[in-house]
Amino acid sequence: MIYLIAGIATFLLSALLTPLFRRFALSIGLLDKPGPRRVHKKPVARGGGVVVFASFWLVVTVILALEPTALKFVEQRVLGIDQNLLGVMIGGAILLASGLWDDFRPLSPGVKLVWQFVAVLMPVLFGIRIWWFSNPLGGLNIVLGNWTYLFVPLWLILMINVMNWLDGIDGLATGISTIAAVVLVVLSLASFVNQPATALLAAALAGSAAGFLPFNFHPAKIFLGDSGSQFLGYMIGIFAIISGGKVASASLVLGIPILDAIWVILRRVVSGQSPFLADKRHLHHRFLEIGLSQRQTVMIYYLIALVFGMIALGTKTYGKFVAGAWLAGLMLVIATTLVLSQKFRANAKRRSTT
Repeated sequence: MIYLIAGIATFLLSALLTPLFRRFALSIGLLDKPGPRRVHKKPVARGGGVVVFASFWLVVTVILALEPTALKFVEQRVLGIDQNLLGVMIGGAILLASGLWDDFRPLSPGVKLVWQFVAVLMPVLFGIRIWWFSNPLGGLNIVLGNWTYLFVPLWLILMINVMNWLDGIDGLATGISTIAAVVLVVLSLASFVNQPATALLAAALAGSAAGFLPFNFHPAKIFLGDSGSQFLGYMIGIFAIISGGKVASASLVLGIPILDAIWVILRRVVSGQSPFLADKRHLHHRFLEIGLSQRQTVMIYYLIALVFGMIALGTKTYGKFVAGAWLAGLMLVIATTLVLSQKFRANAKRRSTT
């Protein structure tokens, strides 16, 4: 029951605060203006991540005041707060602040990356580790040992930027975050995982994202901005590793965006560009280029995330490994189809003009 209450509370807070923050953003000129790397045609309020962040942490603070043991991850406490949770809070606050800074005055990719690294080091410094992975082929577990100190920051950096790049069309990052958080709630409550504290945090995040979604769905009245997309990616990444690995499940739900991000990074590096330089060559942009609407594109992503989220909940390690292979195949089919469709449309356009 507490998980449902937390989700409803953050949903209501987010839904109530979003229109108020939107009016405030418009009054101070916090706007995302149209441009060559944008798909919207008129200025839209941005910085909505403040609402998602505030709704989430307000409810978490109330839970800490009323029932602090409900959010216990480790025995150690700092300032009366669970040590792991405090590290997550500090990292999230750094991402919110740097994201808002970028929303007001765009930062260079290098500066953004520095702040992201500072943020993701906080959970590590406050004791969040992941020591092993289940072996998908059976046998002994894959032990990370001290490699955890490299894996955790890199995993969180990946998730932050996956969600940041996913936030390219209305409602995409917010909706996918909601689906991922709900999947992680259910997974964390499963008897073979049994992580009620993680489930409670994930339920609160699902509610705060879902409450924001109606205002962010096409045509969006307000955008998450970097402050919101970075925070959502960071928190989903945290849920996947805190109190034990759920990385495979999170990777299935976010499989297409993760594979798209990896492909884009490789393509940019090979072409001599910064891997964090924004452009309009992500998969969701290619869907728009072949004539799909923003809503149609978002629904395709939602459907894939839901299907693979259900697979993640219904299978063990080997099943997730097989599902990951199918997901990679699906990504290849989608990407090939989109590229061929674009070439066909371009050739048809050239023939019609000659």
